[in-house]
Amino acid sequence: MLPAGSGTAADWDYRVREWPAANLLQSFAWGEVQGRAGWDIHRLEIPTTEGLLPLSAQVTGSGVPGFSRIYVPRGPVCAASDIAAFEAVALALTELGEKVRAAVLEVEVPWSADEIPPGHPWLGWAAARPRQPLATVMVDLRPQPEAILGQFREKTRYNVRLAQRRGVVINEEATLAQLIACVEATEARQRIHLPSPEHLELVAEKLGRAARILTAEVDGEVVAAILTAAFAEEATYLYGGATGRHRERMPNQFLQWRAMLRARDEGGHHYDLWGIPENDDPQHPWRGLAQFKLGFGGEQVRYAGARLRQLRPGGAAVLSVTDTVRQKVRKRGRR
Repeated sequence: MLPAGSGTAADWDYRVREWPAANLLQSFAWGEVQGRAGWDIHRLEIPTTEGLLPLSAQVTGSGVPGFSRIYVPRGPVCAASDIAAFEAVALALTELGEKVRAAVLEVEVPWSADEIPPGHPWLGWAAARPRQPLATVMVDLRPQPEAILGQFREKTRYNVRLAQRRGVVINEEATLAQLIACVEATEARQRIHLPSPEHLELVAEKLGRAARILTAEVDGEVVAAILTAAFAEEATYLYGGATGRHRERMPNQFLQWRAMLRARDEGGHHYDLWGIPENDDPQHPWRGLAQFKLGFGGEQVRYAGARLRQLRPGGAAVLSVTDTVRQKVRKRGRR
């Protein structure tokens, strides 16, 4: 295991992009976001037969005095079939665990459930609660725009064209304040907890030019806003909100469509709608959101999730208790 060199953020991101499972959560900027959120970020370069494999690992308190926990978000970025690279990663993280007195090691891989070969060593670890969405919708941006639009469900395609006819205007250079206002309006209307203004400001600051804020306007009034992030030829829809006004003009579908076109124009190959239910449970709280996202066609991807390796006796059991408490607190307050 080697600590990352003293190169720039651009150097780190360049090295991550060279690997087949490169993704936003292993980018330098996302590590900076999590660092401000209280995690201690360790960027490693791990020798493998394919070269140095960059890995961003997050370390925080475990809830047990004197011990920490390690979490790897959507890593390592090697292929699922590269078992030798994964084993090198596991060894490096175990060594890191000794240095930071980690009770457990949690790895949430970037691979879909069906691409991990049988007998992969990660499958032998204990199942853990995932921190990222287990399923998403990925829209291919490489075809021509009309072909992409043609893959939308009929109702979504109709609504995109309806919004155009009814004069919905998309601002592709919108402000953070407009996004925050729409997120807070959604939070108040639906009585749910969404990312705080401080978190949205942090994400926009750290992602810099990779972040895009777009708004939909009706007669000069901002009615919806989203924030997307670009990394490794992929744009990800991270946050959004709407005032609830002028819904009959279908601003939300049109806003996503224009975000896809913007990402395509900037070299994006895929648009990740970031999070749908992992099952067809009609009572799932994301059910309505899923129907909205599935309307854009695309491929449904189900990730393999998270697993953990216990590094110290009893560590996993104690962390299970502290995680349960943390979830209850989170439900009562802002994320």
